[in-house]
Amino acid sequence: MQNSEFDKSVEEWKKMDYNSSDEKAAASTFYDEHIFPYVKEAFVNNPDNNQNKKYEGLILPLGYSPEPLILSILAIQPERVGLLYTQETERLLSRIQDETELTLDQLYKRKIDGSSTADVYKVIMELYQTWGSPTNIAVDITGGKKSMVGGAAMAGAALEADIFYVDNTKFTQGKPEPCTEYLSLLDNPYTVFGDLEVEKARDLYKRHDYAGAQRIFNQLETQVGDPNLITVYQAYGLLCEIYEAWDNLDISSARTNLNDLLDILNRFSSQGQLEPLCNSMPILLQHEKALESLDNIFNDKESAFNIPNGFHFAFMLYHNALRREAQGKLDTACLILYRLLEWIEQHRLAQYGIITSQPDYAKSGVDKTELFDRYKKKRKNVYKSVSMSDLPDPIALVDGFLILDALDDNIVDGLNWRAFRGQVDMRNRSVYAHGMSKINEKSFNAFKSTVEGRFKKAQEIADINADAFNEQHKFISPLL
Repeated sequence: MQNSEFDKSVEEWKKMDYNSSDEKAAASTFYDEHIFPYVKEAFVNNPDNNQNKKYEGLILPLGYSPEPLILSILAIQPERVGLLYTQETERLLSRIQDETELTLDQLYKRKIDGSSTADVYKVIMELYQTWGSPTNIAVDITGGKKSMVGGAAMAGAALEADIFYVDNTKFTQGKPEPCTEYLSLLDNPYTVFGDLEVEKARDLYKRHDYAGAQRIFNQLETQVGDPNLITVYQAYGLLCEIYEAWDNLDISSARTNLNDLLDILNRFSSQGQLEPLCNSMPILLQHEKALESLDNIFNDKESAFNIPNGFHFAFMLYHNALRREAQGKLDTACLILYRLLEWIEQHRLAQYGIITSQPDYAKSGVDKTELFDRYKKKRKNVYKSVSMSDLPDPIALVDGFLILDALDDNIVDGLNWRAFRGQVDMRNRSVYAHGMSKINEKSFNAFKSTVEGRFKKAQEIADINADAFNEQHKFISPLL
């Protein structure tokens, strides 16, 4: 058809009456036979509508106008097409198949409840699974009622599909002005703003999977186009990186990343979406002090038993154990609590000049023979029998507390020795120690209570401000 003939056909079509159902039917037939073939040809030949991407599937809800769906299928040229139809639009399927020349193997027809957004979403997800969860799919939301469009858009966004819409610049006689149609690739709001991925990151963060959350924020940095959001995701990615490094005892990296985070918060404090982090600045600055003290301890191990700075090592262990407990990793949490109990023993003995790995009992201020006699008596009360000729060297955990008892140290005040021995033995039989037993919740809680009791006693003896240490070592949970 020449342009002149097409123009005449358009003018004739525009003059047709729509006063009765017969006149509407005649105008529709005229459009289908004399105008749409040219529209279709022009649409497909328009380079702006051609997609350089190969799609494994295209899903489209069908309304009462099949024309835009035909245009979309012809321009996108997917390997497979999923048509979602209702009882009222089923009659249009054959026309779409004929005009697009889809084979039976290419076409997947699914009947839906057009009034149910949830049903549309569900059917699209099922179709996606039927296709084997392809990587490259598209969803066209041009056709159907608002409920159908909404369900299709949500499903497409959730699947990270490309979302298309056949748009136009002008309407005539209830249809697009012929040849003003164009294929529009819509921005996926979940990709533009990262909302869906942020939800995933938030969930991982709450479960203390900081490495997983960090990977998402790092990916979002490269995906979003908004410079402000890039800064926000960079900041939260750094927070995750700090905590992951801290949990892994990579204190140097944690300090470096914290400095970078504080720099961002100082420079972009007016960025609204950074407000939760900015409000946490006082705690982050306390983190800075804690990490500095930990860095000093790891570079000078003997300082781990000093008062008060050595308590940074203890509070680090304690909060790490609480996070593992929150994850349900009771065996790991128990292992860390055991190390905290060892630290309490080592810390108290260090105050008498006794180092557990190479003890010099002469530094305790108590005659060694007298100390040995006291120790034997204490040990017999706990073990009921004693077979030894000297003080222990090196000093194991229970022996260390028995020596502290012999030194009349307050750390053992109120200690239930029988329960204490049993809990230590329980830990020693665990998978992460010397046995194959898995720690149950009841046993864990009993051991945790014992450790917390000795830890609190150690804080009281050293006159430690526990609230200040907890603030420095407890990881923040800002709302993203």
